[in-house]
Amino acid sequence: MILNDDAFAQMVAEEVKNKLSPAQRELLVEAHNWDRWQRALEVLVRNLQSQIENIGVDAEADANRYAALGREGKKLAREAESAYGNRQTKIERFKFHVDKRLDQVKIMIETGRPIEMNPFETVNFYRRAILRHRDMLIEYDMEDTAIDRALWATLDNKWEFDRVTSDAL
Repeated sequence: MILNDDAFAQMVAEEVKNKLSPAQRELLVEAHNWDRWQRALEVLVRNLQSQIENIGVDAEADANRYAALGREGKKLAREAESAYGNRQTKIERFKFHVDKRLDQVKIMIETGRPIEMNPFETVNFYRRAILRHRDMLIEYDMEDTAIDRALWATLDNKWEFDRVTSDAL
């Protein structure tokens, strides 16, 4: 599968968030994608660093603007400061994981050995998918079936698929 640069970069970002399917992850780990993977991570690091710097500039500009508004401005300034802080923390946390993955990819390229993907990441991927499936049925007001309930039971390490009958559907 050949992906354009934007799609590949999106896939790299989703991989850092552990939101790729195992098949998509295998595509990244193919040797011919290693350099491209590294470049995409480096661009992502620069983008995140730029976002962090821009948050500081925006926060300072808002603080100055709100200070001129008096008492109401102080309240707005506190709210804005909190929002900027939360956003910066979120971006910094993501950047930490991007930096970590970049280090792993560099080691992979240096040693010529692919990254060992953590099996718990795959388990976590499927767990999130099952939870999202349940949430979507509720969100869209759809009725669950015995198959859905059996799937959800796997989250509690219970195998209920053997109990599903055509009568229960």
